[in-house]
Amino acid sequence: METLRVGLVTDIHAGNQRSNIKSGEAIALLDNVVRQANDRALDLFVTLGDNVNATDPEHDRHWLGEVGTSLSRLDAPAVPLFGNNELKFLDADEVAAALGCSAQSEVRRVKGWTLIFWRPGCTLSLQEGLRLSAPDLAWLRAALEAASYPAVLFLHVPIDEHSMVGNYYFQNCPELASYANAAEARREIERSGKVVLVLTGHVHWNAGSTIDGVHYRTLAALTDTFLSTAAQPSETWAALELAGDGQLSLDVFGRETARWSAPIKPESARWREPLSRADFDARMQALWEQGHA
Repeated sequence: METLRVGLVTDIHAGNQRSNIKSGEAIALLDNVVRQANDRALDLFVTLGDNVNATDPEHDRHWLGEVGTSLSRLDAPAVPLFGNNELKFLDADEVAAALGCSAQSEVRRVKGWTLIFWRPGCTLSLQEGLRLSAPDLAWLRAALEAASYPAVLFLHVPIDEHSMVGNYYFQNCPELASYANAAEARREIERSGKVVLVLTGHVHWNAGSTIDGVHYRTLAALTDTFLSTAAQPSETWAALELAGDGQLSLDVFGRETARWSAPIKPESARWREPLSRADFDARMQALWEQGHA
């Protein structure tokens, strides 16, 4: 493997100003990110979805075009993913045409790394939340079967179901922060033994977890202000380095800076199956009795 460097931005929300999200500043903020990214000799640049607001078809097409124009100034190839906002009024083909990218999920092999760009359905219902379809899960399964280790997965909505405590949007509706059947996607990931990192947006903050040795990281929204006491947009973007020696590192820039690094898990390595409650209780009872003998 060679070292691979990937730029990331998410939840640009370009469009008319609304609520606490600085949508009206989105293109200027994205242009600034593009300038910074071009100074870092990146191999790829990925947007993790919600490139625009869900306003109406006409406005969304216009702002997708503006996002596409900004991304066209990147020195590195851009790979835009789709979120629930751009897919509310437009279908995937229309979004892809405006952004100049594929409408379908895709896999790329770059410098010895397998990069899986997953564009599953992302229709969000306040009543039913989000759910991965059988065809989307089948696509992921096939992609993982064909993939080579190590693989990195990119999509919009988190699938690690990490805590939403304190999240401005999702603390009181955590069912909208992930897919209802996200565990099915994780089972495919864990079964493959090939995925070492999953990168997402949607929940507008920097967070993450590790499950069965697979690292999951989410990135804060470019234009949101809820993390800032000064009500300024976070201006968040990140540079991911997949090092040739298997070390992962993520540097997050803007007002919500962060730095994270970890080694990749060995191929096909698995954590032990979690204890059942009955086994846990029996073990604790035995240890308790031994301690009081």
